[in-house]
Amino acid sequence: MMPKTLSSVALGGVLAVAAGCTTTTTSLDRGLEYYRDGQYWYAAAEFHQAVSENPTWATPYVNRGIARVRLGRLDTAIDDYNRALTLDPNDPAIYFNRGNALVASGLYGPAIEDFTRAIELSPPFAKAWFNRGSARALAGQRGLAMQDWLHAIDLESDPWARAAMRRSAGLERSSTAVSSIGTPATAATVAPAPSPGMATPAVPLPPPTAPRTAPAASLSSPASIDARTLAIRAISREVDGDHEGALTDLRAALAIERDPARRQSLEELLRKLEASR
Repeated sequence: MMPKTLSSVALGGVLAVAAGCTTTTTSLDRGLEYYRDGQYWYAAAEFHQAVSENPTWATPYVNRGIARVRLGRLDTAIDDYNRALTLDPNDPAIYFNRGNALVASGLYGPAIEDFTRAIELSPPFAKAWFNRGSARALAGQRGLAMQDWLHAIDLESDPWARAAMRRSAGLERSSTAVSSIGTPATAATVAPAPSPGMATPAVPLPPPTAPRTAPAASLSSPASIDARTLAIRAISREVDGDHEGALTDLRAALAIERDPARRQSLEELLRKLEASR
């Protein structure tokens, strides 16, 4: 049986499965189906319903957070991870996912702290080591970043993931980045307590009025999404091997981003990706 928790990948993550949960998973199942179909708004709405049905279970919060990251709703995604952490404060995967959302928000210091906590809870967690390196690189800590990347490569057992890490670290020609989005799993998972001052009430999404027939939010047109969402998708595309697509999204994000600090981060990431060609 598939696990019922979404997991983020590469600046991305993996979520553990919570044991012993006997609650209904109908809303989770529907949310996962929508997620797999790319209908992230409806997925988030189903996960919101699952949160209402099981407010003390971390898994729905985690899945809703991952769906919200796909929608570019980083603040409310972080709120969901915060809540999940209060319910299950020892799951390294949730620190990992929150770290990914923090990186996407440009909050590199707190992200490094989350990846460090994930590593403390699970020292062999290769992707947490790698993503901490990526956060450190974005924060200007290049030497420490390379140390983390090399250690992650040593730990990673999957040859495809290891090759992607080597490219991202600049050790081979091609890519440079990690992904902060999510992919569906299925049944349970949670994680550790949020850093002081980070926990804020999550903003619920209204349920969809016509789940199957209404058009899903599209991520295909750069004009239809904001700069943050484009940047997140660019990172995901780079890890998936779509280098040209990643460059296109980053350039589109730069064209519409007005915040100077975020523009600087986007320009730095674009330079790295262009240099890896």
